[in-house]
Amino acid sequence: MVIVRVVLNLLCISGIVALDEHRRLGSTPSVSVAEGTAAPTGIKLISRVYVPYDGTGKKAFGMGACEQIAYDHVEKYATPHRSRVCGGMLFVGVAGAPTTSAGSVKIFETVKRASPAAPLLKSTVAVGALPDMVLPNNKCTALAVANEGEGKYASGLTDPVGSVSIITNLSAAAPTVTTVDLGMLCQNDDACIAKGVHLPLQLKAMEYYDDHSAKFKSKLDFSAARASYTTATQFEPEYVAWSLDDSTIYANLQENSAIVTINAATGTATSIHAYGLKDWSSAGTTDGIDTVKDNDCKLEKKPGFKSMRMPDSIATFVVGGVTYIVTANEGDDKEYGDFEEKQKFKDMIVSASAFDSDFGEFVAGAGMADAFANFGGTKMAITIGSSAVDYSDATAPIFKAAVGFGGRGVSIYKASDMSLVWDSGSDFEREQCAAYPWAHNGIQDEEFAPKTGSQNDLYASLVSSSKLATDIADMNDPSEDGCEDGGAGEAGPCPLNNTIDERSLKDGAGPEAVVIGYACGRMLMVTATEKQGTAFVYDVSDPTAPKFLFVHHLSPASQSKNPGVAYADGTLGDIDPESSIFLQSSASPTGKAGVMFAGAWSGTISFYEFEGCVECGHARAVVHLKVYRCMWEPLAGHHRPFSKPTVGPHTLP
Repeated sequence: MVIVRVVLNLLCISGIVALDEHRRLGSTPSVSVAEGTAAPTGIKLISRVYVPYDGTGKKAFGMGACEQIAYDHVEKYATPHRSRVCGGMLFVGVAGAPTTSAGSVKIFETVKRASPAAPLLKSTVAVGALPDMVLPNNKCTALAVANEGEGKYASGLTDPVGSVSIITNLSAAAPTVTTVDLGMLCQNDDACIAKGVHLPLQLKAMEYYDDHSAKFKSKLDFSAARASYTTATQFEPEYVAWSLDDSTIYANLQENSAIVTINAATGTATSIHAYGLKDWSSAGTTDGIDTVKDNDCKLEKKPGFKSMRMPDSIATFVVGGVTYIVTANEGDDKEYGDFEEKQKFKDMIVSASAFDSDFGEFVAGAGMADAFANFGGTKMAITIGSSAVDYSDATAPIFKAAVGFGGRGVSIYKASDMSLVWDSGSDFEREQCAAYPWAHNGIQDEEFAPKTGSQNDLYASLVSSSKLATDIADMNDPSEDGCEDGGAGEAGPCPLNNTIDERSLKDGAGPEAVVIGYACGRMLMVTATEKQGTAFVYDVSDPTAPKFLFVHHLSPASQSKNPGVAYADGTLGDIDPESSIFLQSSASPTGKAGVMFAGAWSGTISFYEFEGCVECGHARAVVHLKVYRCMWEPLAGHHRPFSKPTVGPHTLP
């Protein structure tokens, strides 16, 4: 495990008063709009750091140097890892070897500027398989850990259960760990499916591929996985969030497109709710979806077509005493050996009533005609999991309807009953295309890494016969998927401008990270797309009717330069912004509110300030404030004295 400490050389860091050290930065916000303020009109890059991917200081694109970040607002340090900082402690999730075995969480004492050194390890705590996300509660007294439990296939499938760990007594030599059993949420697969929960590879599906599929039964062996199967092995917690009062943990199950509610005090999972399918037909509430690869922005309604939201990140916030959950609906899928949940439509369905021989046992359901009319002959990505296929009869699965991956936007739910109160509809595709048509549903990821030259670290680290190595080689070859000019007059991977619509038949503008915070006198939500690197900012002070404010591209150089070229000349921005942190003005290194993004493949940490933002001047803002007025008005060139708000437990200068 390598932890790289980065000192952000940002402006105006003197005179900033830190937040309460024993309250988590980015804790659940609860604020309404303040009068006399103005929403931001944009964000401005203040500082960017290219992070080494190992302990020797090596830097290169594609090495995943900065997947998650934690920011110490007291010491002004940022740490790129699966980590969080809270109450003078740094928490880092570490996968086991292999990743299907138990993982651990390492608890460090944070570095102090007075004596900079490596963080001091305080304890190591055993948790479940693949602790993919760690998050302290708002008061820094407990830690929630999302143990993804991702399965691996090697001659057979090993698939550990997904779980959530709750760690308390954090400063003790041996902290207390409670493992939350998610298996009690559904008695069996059918019970979960009836609730709308998506199962990528349910037990009856394993039976079909093992025993009845002419194509796959000789290529797959799920016998061991079937023998040890429980519905909980299908659950893969990706992200967690806390309620404002720290009584409840919300665990996001991305591959299941569902969310689990957990009683934090008892360590008991109390409910599971599906996020619901997003309807792209005329019966839905969107302006349509772009599923045509034509280098154009074309939103169309698709009869009978829906997609699973499948959020990556979630965040909680409170307005008017009501807790809401926002979801960044990225989309994801499972692969186990020759089993691929995501299928290209044309490789599976050949007419309105017939299937390719690979799926010759499948039976056409009621939605088959609409599906073929929408996507016949195309590479549209659809699932063969439980949301689309009924495996009740494992000898003859029924294809019910075409169901896609990802919601191409964000959604807001009421936490009490997980009812949907708002969805961004077609905003992401429409607004991204209007502002940055060269990024519309495009792609820049690790496959665009250089094959040769000073930035070929990723390719050089791979076995030449591996799938990723082959994909990188193809992306570098103009006769395959590459370009004659990658941005520096030489052949190589294509710039973003040459990949327009590449994701239109997959997940489109799929957001990955989402954060919510209080700035500019209102509640703001910031999210960013994974493949295009585009950030979207909304005013969510009214969760039932959020206001779209603006869109901003995090790597403008990518328009005309591939990642290797832009990295080499120092112009590459944040590619694959997998993590972000919302900084209120009192926690910001510059004294102005903004957002910090971590680009996983670009290996970057960047800080942006909000522009055009009118705060409350010298008034004292209040954390967890319900309602207050920003009491000022211009009087003959002078401001009336501010009145100090009296509600809320904590005040910030």
